[in-house]
Amino acid sequence: MAKYKFVNTLSFGDIFVQALIWVILIVITFGLATPFFAYYFLKLIINNTELHEI
Repeated sequence: MAKYKFVNTLSFGDIFVQALIWVILIVITFGLATPFFAYYFLKLIINNTELHEI
């Protein structure tokens, strides 16, 4: 039986830049961008996760 593991390819810089951009958007829109940030951040993590066979 094959074993699998999840591997995330995001780097710290990718996460930091995206978080900084979204914080600025949240401040500019007085918090209206917050639900979109949560959706986008989860989507970013899922899209950069791969399944590798061990």
